[in-house]
This record gives sequence, C-alpha cells and structure tokens, in this order.
Amino acid sequence: MEAVCEEASVWLGQPLPRRWIRELTARANTVYAHNPRFRRKVRAPGNRGRDYLWAFTRHWLAGLMWERRPQLHARLPNSYSVGHPLPTEPSVPSYRPKTIRRVPPAARMRAPRRPATEYAFAAAAHFHFE
Repeated sequence: MEAVCEEASVWLGQPLPRRWIRELTARANTVYAHNPRFRRKVRAPGNRGRDYLWAFTRHWLAGLMWERRPQLHARLPNSYSVGHPLPTEPSVPSYRPKTIRRVPPAARMRAPRRPATEYAFAAAAHFHFE
C-alpha cells in the first residue's frame, strides 16, 4: 500500500496523507477476509498476486483522491482509476485541469433516503367490473 501511495505522490509532486495508507490497508484486509476470489487472485504464484493487489490499491487510491482531493485526481490519467500504473511522466501539465471529469460529491452528510412510497393510487382506485 505504501509503495502505491509513494508512486502517486512522486508522480503528482505532492505528498499524500499518511492515513490513506492505513485506510487502503484496512480495505484490502477487509476484502481479503470476505472475498474468496480476491484471496485466490492475491495468492497467485510469482508476481501476479502482487500486481493484482497493486491494481486494486491504485483503483482504491484513485477513489480516495476523487472524494477528498479532486484537484489531484484531475491530474491523474484516466487509466489509473482502473488500476493501470502511472506513465513515466505526466502527460498533462499540472496547471491545466481536465474538464471532462465529473464533479466529486459534496463533502457533507446526505439526508436519509425516504422510504419507498407505496402506490397509494392503486389502493385508492376502485375498479368496477360488470
């Protein structure tokens, strides 16, 4: 987890919060504990298991950036969000943000979802068949 965060930090030229390493580690441990397919892929022989874990870690790190540091996420290549490694050099200058990205959700508590409305019209409708 630390290597992926360090890779992104160096590529972006800005330090990332250290707590993100703990969050990514906790997430990987949770998924590993509950998902047999993920466990099997991570235990793959050679470097395949490590590469699989790193791809997921990149994906999760991109999600953290999108939620908490959208200006940094905008500087990442789109392929990073699906787990691909970063290119050797940034392809877009850091001063020019991409305009095709969606705006991240607001950092506020959302109102609780309303319960599903019952179809009152069906109960109120009276069908008379003759």
